Amino acid sequence: MDIFYVYPYLLLLEQGDCDAKKLNEASNDFIRHICRLHEGHGDRLRVFFHLQYMKFRLTVLRERYHNNGQNHLPCYCHVVGAIMYVENTMERLGTPQEDTGGKTGCPPGEGPPVLWTADAINLVELLYACHELKLFNNGEISLKDLTAHVCQTFGVDVKNVSNYYARMRRRKGDDRTYFIDRLREVLLRKMDTDDEKQYRRNK
Repeated sequence: MDIFYVYPYLLLLEQGDCDAKKLNEASNDFIRHICRLHEGHGDRLRVFFHLQYMKFRLTVLRERYHNNGQNHLPCYCHVVGAIMYVENTMERLGTPQEDTGGKTGCPPGEGPPVLWTADAINLVELLYACHELKLFNNGEISLKDLTAHVCQTFGVDVKNVSNYYARMRRRKGDDRTYFIDRLREVLLRKMDTDDEKQYRRNK
């Protein structure tokens, strides 16, 4: 089971498709799938993370449609109903504990999973630089495998990483590493600001 699988029902809601017939049919498929997943899947931890991921995306949609007028009222009602169903399923499932064999890991939290919400090309830019510096597995990992692992972990859909790299190379001048340069800029600014605050406190 793919934790980050996106149901057709969710895609309709994200597109703002308020066709009642489409939404009702898709919602029925969604509920049947969640029900089968809850009853038949052996890995309760993965089911829990999957439901948590669904709740996160639905919550984002709820906030989007909350004050969006009557035009999207059917979508908003479906989103609220879907959140309630997912929450009830999670409650019946409980909070499973992963058998780590005594090793420490990343325990399941109460909040949504950590997702990359910036543009995918920014993550690819960062991964290319990290790969060139051999920061993962001492460089003993291909860029393709590294990207696939990180993108799946953070819920990013990158089918062909080389296409993103080609777009980066087409940038002009100093903009070729726009995201990395931006990271440096904002971090230095924060350091300067915090230095100034500390200086004022120590006066």
